[in-house]
Amino acid sequence: MTAPVMPLPATVTTGPGRAYAPTPAPTGTGLTHIERALTARRPDRDALEAPFGPLERHATRLLPGLAALRPDIGHTPLVPVPSRDGRGTVWLKAEAANRTGTVKARTAYALLCAAVARTGTPRVRLVEYSGGSLALALAEMCAHLGLDLHLAVPHGSPARLVDTLRRHGARVSHAPEGTGFLGAMNEAARIAEDEDRHLLLQHCAPEAVAMHREHTGAEIIARLTREAVRPVAFAASVGSAGTAVGTTQALRARWTGCTAVAVFPTEAPYGDGRAPGGARRMNGTGGLGHGLKQPLLAPYEGDFAFAEVSYPEALDAMRLLHHTQRIAVSSSAAGAWLSASRVIDQGPRGHHAVAIAASRGTPEEWAHATDR
Repeated sequence: MTAPVMPLPATVTTGPGRAYAPTPAPTGTGLTHIERALTARRPDRDALEAPFGPLERHATRLLPGLAALRPDIGHTPLVPVPSRDGRGTVWLKAEAANRTGTVKARTAYALLCAAVARTGTPRVRLVEYSGGSLALALAEMCAHLGLDLHLAVPHGSPARLVDTLRRHGARVSHAPEGTGFLGAMNEAARIAEDEDRHLLLQHCAPEAVAMHREHTGAEIIARLTREAVRPVAFAASVGSAGTAVGTTQALRARWTGCTAVAVFPTEAPYGDGRAPGGARRMNGTGGLGHGLKQPLLAPYEGDFAFAEVSYPEALDAMRLLHHTQRIAVSSSAAGAWLSASRVIDQGPRGHHAVAIAASRGTPEEWAHATDR
């Protein structure tokens, strides 16, 4: 992915003073289990650009039940809506149409394929961390496949979420209070060591990048090509970064001038040097804290513009899209729409952009949006 970024401002913002700025290098988190895991499994660019197809075929031979999941993943709608200021069109990739209702269905499937293929057994015992969507997708899929799954969630995760995970048969552990999402990552890495489980480790998963490059990105390209549309920008809110990096690889191979925008919460920007905090922010996104950078994004950060969206802005955008377009999206999707809008609304009328709409939003997000 070496094509130059489109000659628009290198920094994309959604409001005055909101811009990406490098943060100090990490000095240690005190969370040794996840530090070891991230160091040991950090992928290089060759791994991040490797194909998904051979791995998927090997996994489905070992565990044929994976193939039964595949028809309900992907081929989601691409819905055109006006940009924030109405000067162009943002095409929303509506990932709520996936099995389990979120973009994380794609990631979960890719992680499971990789785990089975790389361990060489359909009886692999798994552990992973998640704040919600990925946990739900993994729990449902592992129940279908009969796989033993242990999930680590942040302290204070909704009881609704935990109850659902347990109904699917997953074991659930909570991170210590005050450790944020990074604490859940560390808890999962600890469980992997103590219980001899395979850690899926979404933040170091090249298979997630490949899944989005070969499928999410390819689906967008096919639809926009039929519509004779050339996007000038693509925006995605970043959690582990597999969606953003993989889809960007595909779109930039087709349209070299397409600006890729990595969207982060104002409350937890990329490479955030602070310790993890408990401030509300767009769901499923954000910097990890302690200066850590997403390993899937770090090798490509020079290819991205960065945008920040505050939680109140995202909630307002959720309400606006629902009121004007009758579309329900998550806060992270609203943030991606705002950031894509920012690019095209600064230029001539009639430009097009693409944004990932990760889901329809959680009950908690909609309760917050309704309260505003």
